[in-house]
Amino acid sequence: MKHEPHPQTIMKVICLTTFAVVMTFTSALCDSVNTACPVKGRPADGRIAVPVKIAFCCQQCVDKFEKSPISFLSKVAKAPRGQCPVSGRRISKASTVLISVAVCCNGCKGKVEAEPREYLARIAKRKTGS
Repeated sequence: MKHEPHPQTIMKVICLTTFAVVMTFTSALCDSVNTACPVKGRPADGRIAVPVKIAFCCQQCVDKFEKSPISFLSKVAKAPRGQCPVSGRRISKASTVLISVAVCCNGCKGKVEAEPREYLARIAKRKTGS
């Protein structure tokens, strides 16, 4: 006899999964990591933004990043592809964060989309004052 999951259990799983996805995108896209366009330096209020996906090796590294994303942007920009910017270990596609980079215009949006690491480094440099 095959055991079928209860319909209420299936609905709970679907609801919780949907909620988690919505919360991830909402929190990531509401607050940009910057207030000045990383391309031109002009004010950027977040109405035009580029979502940037960052992968980590595990949830612990995600948690560390989320506590202070600005402090890790330089490491994100410098980390070799496939390597966790926090630990240096191999990344897991399941451990990702979506951040929002605000830009001043659509021209800058295209540049950040093409080379997000370059502009994350610029944001980090401006935030640390170096």
